[in-house]
Amino acid sequence: MSDTLPIPQGFLEILIAHLPYALGDRIAEDDDLAALGLDSMGVVQLVTDLEETFGFELPDELLTEDTFATAGSLWTAVAEFVPEPADV
Repeated sequence: MSDTLPIPQGFLEILIAHLPYALGDRIAEDDDLAALGLDSMGVVQLVTDLEETFGFELPDELLTEDTFATAGSLWTAVAEFVPEPADV
């Protein structure tokens, strides 16, 4: 495990919906999102869903390969924009 923040279930549910190769309803924070099927079109759809669900706009500087590498790296990037309670 890495030094990421605890990932809320509401965020994971949205993320998992965009991962065609994820098994079940749980993923580890260090799972490779590309290996789980997240491609460039999936990233666009995922960002749209996250922005609409949590009511924020992801800054362009966070739209990087590193941000979308793992569940943990993505949550670390967007956590500051998600209003409390984070488990929507």
